Amino acid sequence: MTDRLDSILDFLALVDRFKKVERRAKLGDMSRRENSAEHSWHMALVAMVLARETGFTGDLARMLSMVLVHDLVEIYAGDAGAYDVAARAAAVAKEDAAAKKLFGSLPPDLGAEFDGLWREFEAKRTPEAKLANACDRVQGFLQSYLSEGLSWAEIGVTRDQTLERTRPAREAHPKIEELILRIYKRADEGAFWDASGKAVGRGKGVPR
Repeated sequence: MTDRLDSILDFLALVDRFKKVERRAKLGDMSRRENSAEHSWHMALVAMVLARETGFTGDLARMLSMVLVHDLVEIYAGDAGAYDVAARAAAVAKEDAAAKKLFGSLPPDLGAEFDGLWREFEAKRTPEAKLANACDRVQGFLQSYLSEGLSWAEIGVTRDQTLERTRPAREAHPKIEELILRIYKRADEGAFWDASGKAVGRGKGVPR
């Protein structure tokens, strides 16, 4: 019989696969695509900074826990591209099944906690979930900016489409909106879009 610590150890070994889940956006140096573990780490830093800047009064520890858990289901379900409407629609059922499988492998109390965090993030109702979701959009947009819009250009994304994608984050708080608009300003100055608003994907990396 598998005891509690064995279940925990097996889960921690399993989530190592998270480091192999590939996302669309490339790293700033263009060497490879970002993975979901890197996205979650970067998103956690975004969340820590923006929680301070927005005067967030909710449970920061819970919000950061949500950030760490929010994409773990991709171990089984894979990553659905932000601009792939069909894939995102299909992901709803796939991710729900993945959550049950993944978190069901933990001891019941831990499994319920992780599953609850994941579902809270998906529901976007609590202050913690709303800020975590905004930070998810910020990190995704920032990562595409850092690779000069290459991931947008690969699938024909326009500036208007990115505006729709970032809208929930921009509406979450004025400080978040200001940060995102500054990224747009730099992208515009770098000519990441052509005259029609389609991403060019310069692909040289943003100097840092």
